[in-house]
Amino acid sequence: MEFSYIGLIMVTVVLLPNLLFVIFPPKNIPNGLQDVHLFFTIIERIGIIAFIVILLTSNVSFINLNINLFLLLMILCIVVYYSLWLRYVLKGQDFSLLFTPLLFIPIPMAIFPVSYFLFASFWINSIYLAITTLIFAIGHFVNSWNSYIHTK
Repeated sequence: MEFSYIGLIMVTVVLLPNLLFVIFPPKNIPNGLQDVHLFFTIIERIGIIAFIVILLTSNVSFINLNINLFLLLMILCIVVYYSLWLRYVLKGQDFSLLFTPLLFIPIPMAIFPVSYFLFASFWINSIYLAITTLIFAIGHFVNSWNSYIHTK
């Protein structure tokens, strides 16, 4: 194992917008909002830690990577994800904006980063990243859906 600068870039690109959550905290958080169940929060956190570790210690190099459909889908997911964060900031940081559907896509601020990591797993050809992304997705989707339901 060695440190991967590509992995660092991939992690940073998707986690960086979350700083906006700290700089522009949400308004109008529903009273009594909690995660669905501790189990889902735990697997969400395990998934996050695991895919960060996998990406930071992967042996992926720029030489081995190609521009292909998976990279383009990753870029699309990040562009949409950043647009959703921009919507959140520009429309007043209302908590519900973190979960408001995008066209027909429910909880898009959960779906697009998960999709980004899933496409990344295909791009770098890592079954381990795909598995940890799916573990993360289960917890993240359940908790996000719960928050979305409470914003209605």
